Amino acid sequence: MIKKINGGFFLYWEYEELFEAINELYQDALQMNMSSTKALSRALSEFETTMNLGVFEKSIIIIAYGEILLTHSEVFHKSKEFLLKEMYDLNMQQLEGKLTLEQFNDLNARKNLILEKIEQKPITYILD
Repeated sequence: MIKKINGGFFLYWEYEELFEAINELYQDALQMNMSSTKALSRALSEFETTMNLGVFEKSIIIIAYGEILLTHSEVFHKSKEFLLKEMYDLNMQQLEGKLTLEQFNDLNARKNLILEKIEQKPITYILD
């Protein structure tokens, strides 16, 4: 959704819409025969500007990144380092009032699941 603020335009994302957009871009990159790590990296870089819009957007993008990373059979060590740093830097309390209670609880549950499951993933030092 596009909103006009003070004569300028910016993209305004809905909660589920942003998760879907990231996953769609990742799937599109895979369809172009990119490796899973490179496809995920591309999806993240495409949403870098969006992440800078605020804590709402950054939280969703980082959590979507983590969820996709969990689907990989192995996790590139730099991807895991990046994810953990960003996840621990997320201040979920800043999201209160920006999300419905249901969305807030969902995002928090997703974050906790990622933090739990990422430790169980095999690590690779070879970029696929």
